[in-house]
Amino acid sequence: AVTPGTTNLCEGLITDKAAHKMSAMAAPTKGQTITDPEFGTTIRRITAVNPGEGDKAVIVPMYGTMQAWNADESKLILYHRGSGHELYDGKTYAFIKKLPLESPSDIEHINWDPIDPDTLYYPSNYNAQPRFMKYSVSTGTNTVLRKFDSCENATLSFGAGPMTMSLLNSDKIVGIKCGDTKFMYSITKDKILGTLTIPGDDAPTPGLVGEVTYLEGKIYDMSMNVLRTLTLGNSNEHASIGYSPASGHSVYTAVAFDPPAGVSETATVGSLVVTDMITGTYKVIIGMATGYPYPKSGTHVSAIAYKNPAWVAVSSIGDGTGQSLLDNELLLANIDSGLVCRVAHHHSMARNGPWGYWAEPHVVISPTGTRLLFGSDWSGGDSVDSYVVELPSYVR
Repeated sequence: AVTPGTTNLCEGLITDKAAHKMSAMAAPTKGQTITDPEFGTTIRRITAVNPGEGDKAVIVPMYGTMQAWNADESKLILYHRGSGHELYDGKTYAFIKKLPLESPSDIEHINWDPIDPDTLYYPSNYNAQPRFMKYSVSTGTNTVLRKFDSCENATLSFGAGPMTMSLLNSDKIVGIKCGDTKFMYSITKDKILGTLTIPGDDAPTPGLVGEVTYLEGKIYDMSMNVLRTLTLGNSNEHASIGYSPASGHSVYTAVAFDPPAGVSETATVGSLVVTDMITGTYKVIIGMATGYPYPKSGTHVSAIAYKNPAWVAVSSIGDGTGQSLLDNELLLANIDSGLVCRVAHHHSMARNGPWGYWAEPHVVISPTGTRLLFGSDWSGGDSVDSYVVELPSYVR
């Protein structure tokens, strides 16, 4: 079992459902902070890409389901469009270096080791060689952990909708795909735990404690034997694997725009719904059943606060002017207690603005849950940069 953190991350934050209309305001300069006028939180700008880079003027989080910070939050990875992955100080946010990785299979396909803050992992197809790689920050070296020779005619990857590894399991399990072949691989043991051949773009995703794995609406054991089908309206919505200390089980957290077949929309639709990966139990945290509106477009979930499990971050876009509940908002929720707080406006127009998908916030919660990283074009500006909400519980 995992002991949850005792800190109430919503302490002092707004928990109502009133319309807190977003104020028009200038973005802070790099390294400086502003106080969100509606929600009272501290937003710090951590990058300022040169607009002269044109359509490459983008520095953003990799994705909400993948760790941005390392295990002790001393380092941070961001993606610079056209340049690659960059390493920053995880506390001062100072740029350190461009990461000399050997062709990760995609922008999002990087996992920090959940224990060793110096190590990260990624699948690579450099020179058409399918390999699973380890990178050391301190030495700057890439090491081949395993060659997947059977994958020579396909791309080794974490799949189209990548999610994190088993952050709370000492076997350090990742799900990998190679064409239609799906693997469960233990980094610690350097062992393939299970294999399944099935069509689909996604790779399997282990639960945070590594007891089961999720793939396209179904739950499998580590040998890739199917155990159950989850009752979901749509298994392809934005989601993130998390953990419930109350149940001791891994959970599938997602936005739900559609109800499961034969079930009331009001009872099941929401911006954050949670399904127990062991029992299949389904509950709405932020949704119509709990007094919130139908979920907004561009909603993403980040449930990877493995050092303070149960806390999940949500970013939603909807109306880019932020005039009503959930529009242009960042939220934080405890999936066990049901407590929800509204954290900040992210000020990004995303698909409603000039940068499109590149400006989606893709909120990433830190391992301790005390910071939220997001990308923003700041009301359709001439670049897309990264910002951090430092919650009251964060000690800088």
